[in-house]
Amino acid sequence: MTDFFALIGIGISSFIATNIDDIFVLMLFFSTSNFPKTQIVVGQYLGIGLLVVIGTSGSLIALVVPHFIIGLLGLVPISIGIMKLVHLKKNNNSKSEETIPVSRWTHLPMLTVAAVTFSNGGDNIGIYTPLFAKYSSAGEVIFISIIFMFMTGIWCVIAYYLVRHPLIASRIRKTGHIIFPCVLIGLGIYILISSIL
Repeated sequence: MTDFFALIGIGISSFIATNIDDIFVLMLFFSTSNFPKTQIVVGQYLGIGLLVVIGTSGSLIALVVPHFIIGLLGLVPISIGIMKLVHLKKNNNSKSEETIPVSRWTHLPMLTVAAVTFSNGGDNIGIYTPLFAKYSSAGEVIFISIIFMFMTGIWCVIAYYLVRHPLIASRIRKTGHIIFPCVLIGLGIYILISSIL
């Protein structure tokens, strides 16, 4: 008989331990004007959902896909960060008023958030794989997955609230456009290095 109260504690603590850094990344996404809030939330759910799927079948995937290949996804946030810095430099060099370009890639923000969440998920896979190996019955897997999805929603709400908080919001508005690409590049470098070591 499964103790579902224990599973709740295990699910919540596992999520918090592996996603504490996502709060800051989500805050940066929410503070960026060209990232619609709905796409940020959907992208976060896609990224976490993919990590959960890999965690549930992690033992099989770990045999097929070497860890360093997943680590190469660190190139995703690095390239996004570099593009943001280049765009920032162009905007600073041109004295014209800033306009938000209309893109044909309407789902690009959502895919960007999903890619960054997934590429930052090495520790998630490392914890979710043995967790789902231990709690492997269909009921336990579904229950823990629901907890992770619920916690993803809470994470999005917390990040959005922090960005809207007057004290934090004013500081993020002043420096967020500079910090955001640097954080992405740093995150990508960390992912690459941790996959090699």
